[in-house]
Amino acid sequence: MFKRLLQASPAKDHPVASDEETSTHEGPPLPNPNDRNRTELTPKTGLSKLLCFDEIYRKSSLKPTPTTAEYNVLKVADMVNSDHLRGLSPAAKHNSVMMALEAAGVAVEDILQDAMQRQHALNDYEEHQRRRLQEFENAKLTDNERLASEMEAVCAQYRARIAAGVEEIEREREIFHDWQERKGREQRRISEAASCCVSDDAATTSDVSVTRLLEKNAARMRESA
Repeated sequence: MFKRLLQASPAKDHPVASDEETSTHEGPPLPNPNDRNRTELTPKTGLSKLLCFDEIYRKSSLKPTPTTAEYNVLKVADMVNSDHLRGLSPAAKHNSVMMALEAAGVAVEDILQDAMQRQHALNDYEEHQRRRLQEFENAKLTDNERLASEMEAVCAQYRARIAAGVEEIEREREIFHDWQERKGREQRRISEAASCCVSDDAATTSDVSVTRLLEKNAARMRESA
C-alpha cells in the first residue's frame, strides 16, 4: 500500500490552476493630446499577473533538506488526498502517512520544516503584492485627482464662455430694443413733417402715417386733374 502511495505522489510540485491568476483590470488609456509631455504618475500595469505557487517557491529562499528535495510536504498532501486514503479517519490517515514516511526514510521534522518554509514564502509574496497593490492604488487615485482637477478647469472655462455668450445675447437685445425705440421716434418725426405738407384735418393727428398721407394727397391730385 505504501509503495502505491509513493508512486501515486509526484515528486515535483503541482502547477497552479488558471484561476490563481488574476485578470487585468486596466482599461484603455485616456487620450490627452494636449498634454503629451506630462510625466505619467501611474504605473502602466497593476497586478495583471501573479506568480503561480511553483514560481513563488522557486524564487523564494526555500532550502530543502536532502530528504525533502525528493519528498516534500506537497507530496504528502497529494498522498493524503489520494484515492488510497480517501474516506479514512484522521487517525488512520496520520498512521498511514507516518508509516509511508518511515518507509521512505524521511524525517517528520524535515516535512514540517518544508511546510513552514513554503508558508513563509507564500506570506512574504502576499505581503509584497499587497504593498505593490497599495502603491498602484495610491498612484491611480492621485492620477484620478489630477484628471478631475483638469476636467473641472476645462468645465470652468466652458461655463465662463457660456456665461459670456449669454451676456452678449442680452447686450445685443438691448442694442436692438434701443434702436427700435429710436426708430419709432424717427418715424413719428417723419410723419409729423409729412403731415405739414398735406392740408387735411386728419394730418394733425399724432398717429397719422406717411402712407395714408401719400394716398390722400394722390387722391386729391387726381380729383383736381
